Amino acid sequence: MLSEENNRRGKKKSGHPFFWGILEVFSLLVMFAAGILAVQKENGEEAVSFSRHPLITIAAVADSFLAEQKVIAAAESAGDTQKELTEQKAGEQGEKEGEKALEEAGKEDESLEETKKDEEIFDGPAIALTFDDGPFTVVTNRILDVLLEYDAGATFFVVGSRIEMYSDTLKRIYENGFEVASHTWSHQNLDKLSDEEIKREIEDTEDGLSKYISVENVLVRPPYGSANETVRALAGTSLINWSLDSQDWKSRDADKIIRHILDTVQDGDIILMHDLYDCTAEAVESLVPELIERGYRLVSVSEPFRIKKIPLEEGILYRKPGDHY
Repeated sequence: MLSEENNRRGKKKSGHPFFWGILEVFSLLVMFAAGILAVQKENGEEAVSFSRHPLITIAAVADSFLAEQKVIAAAESAGDTQKELTEQKAGEQGEKEGEKALEEAGKEDESLEETKKDEEIFDGPAIALTFDDGPFTVVTNRILDVLLEYDAGATFFVVGSRIEMYSDTLKRIYENGFEVASHTWSHQNLDKLSDEEIKREIEDTEDGLSKYISVENVLVRPPYGSANETVRALAGTSLINWSLDSQDWKSRDADKIIRHILDTVQDGDIILMHDLYDCTAEAVESLVPELIERGYRLVSVSEPFRIKKIPLEEGILYRKPGDHY
């Protein structure tokens, strides 16, 4: 920056070499004349009158003009420097605005990409796998291994009283991106409890989850699917039931579980299973690849509602997207 400024100054001066040379000579004459006057005054001699010496007068005028030109040049230089600083500042501001515009464009691209992914997820039939009553390390981990192998989604409705004992398994569920929800603290029929007991069953479970994972707006599956008006009013969140019961709790037979689900499953179903039984883990090991082979996408409970833009409302009990009471 400074070298450019010096170059400009040099260009201005070198443009009139004869003119500047004459002015500098006159300036020297004035300095010489001033010296003579000082000596004469010191010696008591009569001072030389400028009116009787035109050359000195001209030289003085020239010196004044030269000084004025130097002031003007300095002012112009300062103006150029200020202009450059202004331009530089404007350039930096422009760069910042450009970066901000790129950042906003990036966010828009991410939003479009997310929308595109959402559309892709529901390009075919989708079903939600759900597992109740866990965690139970031996069974839950077998199920997780299969889901991770096939990039399938699921929701685990956790019983609060089991959180402390199986906290490592809970954290594995959460850290691998699966949805964690509440199946109350002690798996009691909420319809038969007092208002205070209902709230405690739900709140204690959420508090227990929050010790190990990040929780917010935790969905609740009422035990036995029972949720009267009082329960819904006190839940403080959405309640999720199911549209297809695997009956693993009844048959305790992997082949029967597989056959029942494959014979009855439909697009949009929420499938009820339990990560307590070895037979369920065995069934999942066959069901997941088979359902994917048939064109189903396996997702969490919340996903179909989010993609279909169906809000999950507080106090509503849902069987599946579009089916609630």
